[in-house]
Amino acid sequence: MGFELSVQLKGLNDKIIPAWLAEIRKFNMDVDIYPNFSFNNHSGFLPFKIVTYDCPNRSLNNIELLTGYELFVNRIEESIKRQSLFTKLFSGQKQLSPIEKKLSEADTEVIFKISARDSFEFRIGWYSAASLALLCDGVLTDLYEGVQLEGQEMIRRAHEVVLEDERLIKENEWRVHEFKEWLG
Repeated sequence: MGFELSVQLKGLNDKIIPAWLAEIRKFNMDVDIYPNFSFNNHSGFLPFKIVTYDCPNRSLNNIELLTGYELFVNRIEESIKRQSLFTKLFSGQKQLSPIEKKLSEADTEVIFKISARDSFEFRIGWYSAASLALLCDGVLTDLYEGVQLEGQEMIRRAHEVVLEDERLIKENEWRVHEFKEWLG
């Protein structure tokens, strides 16, 4: 099963990476990203080394694990944004909501494709997406649920869905990979 999150924001660059990791760490885990990662040229699987402290499966806390997700960074076409904005304005609704305003100003979309092959991929995907959107004042879209979030609401939602998902995994069903070294 796959899961997809989208973050639309304005002005993404690599200077945000240390703050992004610091924000992810606020979710009761240590995290390091693949050393050569750059938003400018990355496409595909993005590995993370994590140590969790609040996993419902207590045997998986306090050990270094390898996880990650597929990450794609795309420029948003101006013509698509303009068409969407004009449709909204001329359909009788003149006032944009705060989320619609952010979406109309966004120039970048970051796609997080999460797989069920690794039990911590859901965790790192949600926490990464929510943290990036929060730091860049963007909008997180849960494409599975059809929900758009902003601000602290994204952080609360990420924490809720991750812990709810992890509580459903039976102790013998966890799929994890111990971290040994960065590959690549």
